[in-house]
Amino acid sequence: MQATVFFNNLSPQEKMVLTILVLQGLFLLLLFINGIRLQKLLKRYRKMLTGNQGKNLEELLLDLGERMEKAEANIERMEAMLARMEKEATLCLQRWALQRYKAFANVGGDQSFSLVLLDRNGDGVMLSSIYGRDESRIYAKTISGGKANYPLSDEEQEVLAAAIQRN
Repeated sequence: MQATVFFNNLSPQEKMVLTILVLQGLFLLLLFINGIRLQKLLKRYRKMLTGNQGKNLEELLLDLGERMEKAEANIERMEAMLARMEKEATLCLQRWALQRYKAFANVGGDQSFSLVLLDRNGDGVMLSSIYGRDESRIYAKTISGGKANYPLSDEEQEVLAAAIQRN
């Protein structure tokens, strides 16, 4: 109550000066608080710049940049190697089928067989063994694009179809 009576007894110029003094006091208090915050921030900044193990931020960033360049070079090298391996893989034997059968009625057991070995393009070889009582014969036939270059028996056609259907 006394403060309001005191304030009311002041002239307008005195009220203005008092208000300015109070505002300056508040600004000084805010300046002091901001100074403390700035000191803490500067301390953290200096700690960040000195970093760990004696390295500063610039050295860490340069080291990271070099490591990124090496990683990118490794990725490019691996991509080229992968492309080359994919190209080579098309030439590798990837599909096969084997079928055993009885070539002649008077021969016991499924002693004859046809084996097909193909690459991704359907190129490869067919080996057929015809077993008889007195003799056995082995035939080799080339396969190009999934088609035989020689006539095929029914069993050979079945085993070729089975090999082509394999993934």
